[in-house]
Amino acid sequence: MVGNGPPEGLWFADLLKQGLIGARAKVGSPDEISAKRAYLRSWGYADEGRNIQPFKPLVQGLLRWPRYDGGFTADAQHIADGVLMLVEPLYSAALFGLFAVDIFTTTGMRINEAMQIRPASDCLVRIQLLAPPEAKDQSPRIRYCLRLIPKGERTNTPHDYFIGDEQLRLMALVGKMLAEHYNLKSGEQLPAVQFNSFNHRSFRFKQKQPYLFQYNGRHLSADAITVCMRFILHGINFGTKEGKNVIVKPHLLRHVFATHAVQVLKIPVDIVGGWLKQKDIGVTEYYSAPTDSILAEHHDFLLTRFSAHIDVGKAVLRSPEELQQAYNDAEGKVGTLAQVEGGLCVSHGYCAAKFACIGCTGKVVDPQKRHQILHKKKWAQMQLEYTQKEGLYPEAQRMKQLIRDCDNEIAEMDIIEAYRRDGKRVAFIQSAHE
Repeated sequence: MVGNGPPEGLWFADLLKQGLIGARAKVGSPDEISAKRAYLRSWGYADEGRNIQPFKPLVQGLLRWPRYDGGFTADAQHIADGVLMLVEPLYSAALFGLFAVDIFTTTGMRINEAMQIRPASDCLVRIQLLAPPEAKDQSPRIRYCLRLIPKGERTNTPHDYFIGDEQLRLMALVGKMLAEHYNLKSGEQLPAVQFNSFNHRSFRFKQKQPYLFQYNGRHLSADAITVCMRFILHGINFGTKEGKNVIVKPHLLRHVFATHAVQVLKIPVDIVGGWLKQKDIGVTEYYSAPTDSILAEHHDFLLTRFSAHIDVGKAVLRSPEELQQAYNDAEGKVGTLAQVEGGLCVSHGYCAAKFACIGCTGKVVDPQKRHQILHKKKWAQMQLEYTQKEGLYPEAQRMKQLIRDCDNEIAEMDIIEAYRRDGKRVAFIQSAHE
């Protein structure tokens, strides 16, 4: 989809036509199975000789036909002129995949941390911040964070993962999809399910919870989430400079997050380690090691009912004087407690970049703040002209980089707005007999 151009077709149409969804990759004559495997290998989905089923999430009704429909659809497909498909299994998988890709690339969290996400007051927290005294708009600033237990945390103490409006929007879409899937009534909470028993950390989460990554009464496994990511990203070529296909997985996105922060933005390793909730800085250095090529509805549905609320302003006023002073000191140094240019900061710690926010990997770009980036770009262009006239060439180079960063963020905003418009398109299916 480019601009307002006509639709280009479904990105997964080839998977349906060639029978590669679910277990169908190993169904057919020997020649048909061989052709299917060759096609999948051409995308890099598996090595030679393996029994490959890369689009089988092992959850009934997710991406593949529900069991009770399988026999009928298999028979009907033989007499149908086109390819039969159910919308709900494909839509659900695509939505899970989209949310997973977004949350991994904006927070750098691990997949077992994402599996803990749930629309509950002990996980999703709404934080109300005071507006800066000099700001024209004095309405409270609202932030959200997820409280999850990271790998290596020996106690049950959750850590904060700040998220932006886009992550909230996607959480709401997933929640709405699940509410329709389970036929929930207004105000009814998602079913509480057991943490996936195949995960090596399942012993930490014995109590059933309304996890967001669930379907058909089952908590999605790490493999199922990866399958959904693979589905939403199918058709996009990722590769090395040697031409080898790269398959995007959650852990790879974690590497990308760290590599970009350390190697491109030059953010200190210990700060990135804090973002990744990584105690061993040596491991963070491994994650961020230079590579030859760097891989580049409204949320009320969930948030007003299930999120805890913290009014920071009132909490500060009720605190002892020394805590009030500590908050005032942190307000100008911690990104999540401050307003930043062009988006929302998700780096909950002292800002290593000293609030040079444009181009920072710790910020989620917000199209509603486009005017701030345009204003900064205009200022940088004026400064560039001045520094060149004065012969301040190092400063001129810094302004050129700032202009490039502004252009990159504007391009990101364009993409976000385009895909949001695309998400509102209504599909009309016309019969061949009409």
